[in-house]
Amino acid sequence: MASWNLGLLLAVFLIYDSIPVNQGMEINPMIIKQVKKLQLRCLNQTGASLELLAQSTKNRVLSNDPHIKCFVHCMLDMFGLIDSHNVMHLESLLEILPENVHNTINGLVSACGTKKGKDACDTAFETVQCYIAVNGQFIWDEIIVLIG
Repeated sequence: MASWNLGLLLAVFLIYDSIPVNQGMEINPMIIKQVKKLQLRCLNQTGASLELLAQSTKNRVLSNDPHIKCFVHCMLDMFGLIDSHNVMHLESLLEILPENVHNTINGLVSACGTKKGKDACDTAFETVQCYIAVNGQFIWDEIIVLIG
């Protein structure tokens, strides 16, 4: 169960292979393998481009591409961070994350809530964009690097 919960954190902020692994905390390779399987599944389901995801990570700008938006939704959905009414539940991470990031997560939840978009994919994308706008350094440097 603990491995799944850590995978939940990793998948929230999606993307992967462009940032060297040694920049972040060490993560159990089995968790990374599971997250990569889910990424592949979401890539296949949405038609998102692996290259566009890698470019987004490298440039630290999430592409506004409709396929990328649906990829974001797919990953959040796979880990139960967005419900069937397209409401984000990032606060559920507080139960599994170390206390030193609780204030950061609470800040993201308070500042962003769930940003409503024109559809499920747009809602997920806009909410993650808000997280990046509120604390991009945390998102890009501490979260995305974990799944590198």
